[in-house]
Amino acid sequence: MADWRKIPEAGTVFAIRMLVLLARTFGRRVAGWFLYVVALYYAIVRGGARRSSRDYLRRVGHRATFANVVRHLHTFAQVSLDRLFFLTGQWDSFRFEHRNHESLVQVAKTGRGVLLLGAHLGSFEVMRCRAKQFGVPINVVADFSNAERVNGVLRSLAPDLDTRLISLGTDPVGAVLEIRAAIDRGELVAILGDRPPSSKVGKTGHTRIVMSQFLGAAAAFPAGPWLLAHSLGCPVYFVAGVYTRPNHYALHFELLADEVRLDRHEREAALARYAQAYASMLETYARSAPLNWFNFFDFWSQPEPAPGTAAPRAGGGGGSASWRASSRGPWSRTSRTVSAKRVSGRGRCSGRRAP
Repeated sequence: MADWRKIPEAGTVFAIRMLVLLARTFGRRVAGWFLYVVALYYAIVRGGARRSSRDYLRRVGHRATFANVVRHLHTFAQVSLDRLFFLTGQWDSFRFEHRNHESLVQVAKTGRGVLLLGAHLGSFEVMRCRAKQFGVPINVVADFSNAERVNGVLRSLAPDLDTRLISLGTDPVGAVLEIRAAIDRGELVAILGDRPPSSKVGKTGHTRIVMSQFLGAAAAFPAGPWLLAHSLGCPVYFVAGVYTRPNHYALHFELLADEVRLDRHEREAALARYAQAYASMLETYARSAPLNWFNFFDFWSQPEPAPGTAAPRAGGGGGSASWRASSRGPWSRTSRTVSAKRVSGRGRCSGRRAP
């Protein structure tokens, strides 16, 4: 399986440093002009990104020309530049639309914690920073181990970058406990749900994925967010900060599940349904804003089966199939550990724990 963690970080760090230098010296407009050079450079030099962009553009119904690849990369560069301004609180030149957010606001008013499931589509940073601006507590969950140098550059701009960040990298059990504590406090917890973890995670062996239909073919999605949501018993919303035109973003909120139920006797089928609902919603937004897709690796490559297991297959008829690559994936391990530790009280999300 193509591992997005192996994408070199050095070029990204160089590009971000250049953008920071240009933005600080000449302002945002001049830095924006430089993005065309950055996009053209990456389209020429980074063959993997170029091929992945062309593959995606074909699947989404766009002409996979070199010019469109450059436009695709330019959109990514523009959103990356905007992120630098979001982190430093420079909002004045931006305009934001909030769509379908009323139900999320109502849930938040009741004091229930909510799991926000995003993707590498548009700007996830704009969601976090807008929530911070309005005084809504939001915690971002991710594995930051593959972008340590990039995060170092960003910390130089925003020293409070690590505030309310929950890292899955070295201590997944501790991360799940932090997530539960945040949900019990009635806060928002945001996690990206489109990239499966590396085929091997630390010393725990292989991890768990769900194969779902996405843009006409089977793709691997992480099962972890759904196992986590089942354990937490809280609502799950799809979220996306879509770049619509220069200086404009549309923030979308869609309810995926009021509560994730994974009953023992139909757990695999239920996982497949939830994952397919997410993949279908993600496809809708990818088709409506195709240049906002920022997964520049072979997204549809088939995962490598664990020793002694069969390769996964997507379910027929547009469905999906879950595949436990081993009996000790990190999410299943953390779910058992959280249940064993039994964090006192169920808090505001009185959901059922995984049996």
